[in-house]
Amino acid sequence: MRSKPIFIVILLIPLMLACNLSGITAGNSPTDTGGNQPTGGPAGDVNTTPDPVPVSINEGLASLNSYALIVTFHSFGPDPTKSSTTNIQRQRSNDTNASLTSIHTTGTSADGEDPNVSDSSIYQIGNDQCSGGDVDGWSWTSTPPAEAEMQGLVIGMIGLTPLIDDPVFVGAESVNGIPTNHFTFKVSGLGATSGAVVNINQGDYWLAVDGKYIVKYTLIVETSMAADSEVFHEEISIEMNQVNQPVNITFPQGCLDASQVTPEP
Repeated sequence: MRSKPIFIVILLIPLMLACNLSGITAGNSPTDTGGNQPTGGPAGDVNTTPDPVPVSINEGLASLNSYALIVTFHSFGPDPTKSSTTNIQRQRSNDTNASLTSIHTTGTSADGEDPNVSDSSIYQIGNDQCSGGDVDGWSWTSTPPAEAEMQGLVIGMIGLTPLIDDPVFVGAESVNGIPTNHFTFKVSGLGATSGAVVNINQGDYWLAVDGKYIVKYTLIVETSMAADSEVFHEEISIEMNQVNQPVNITFPQGCLDASQVTPEP
């Protein structure tokens, strides 16, 4: 399996998650982005299927007034008792330039110890940002307008798309109240280099009919070097909801208290 950082999900800070999947290119996706693509049919009867190529993550999110986004990564193997799960939940209101990103991670180990759990949150309203939590405390930063503008320019230049190989159109479906087109795909070349047996190779994604942004995405892959030995399992999911619905984001009291602390020189 190709090894790269899989995703940069937070628009304001690059959160690199080592999931051992290639997720920042579109794989072998079709290169035609000009609307519907013709499919085979009788002469004079040209059917069309929806364009399967999504817009980049940044472009899709920037086109919405507001949204809630949930991204989950889960992996285990080769030791089945050792696993890692990262859950990222992000709420965003472009109208008020505010966002809340919550990150929850859980890791288990083979020695039977309690799971290693961590939680953190990042609030951003305008040019003010507060990060941390009630346990470890909060940190407050304010970015000058010129610097914030430059950061936004740099981040806007990064277009990210999750892994999609040779998609197949399934049909039109409604997901979280959003009209979408459903596609399936399989990761190409899985196990070709390592010689691993492919146990599971299943991907699905749903593109918004209006805007072509990813509303939902799931990928489950599993390989093993031999039957029931050295199993490597990866699961990825992305789901969008609360699209263009009111989102109210305010700083918690811990952030307001942190904003009053004078930074040390």
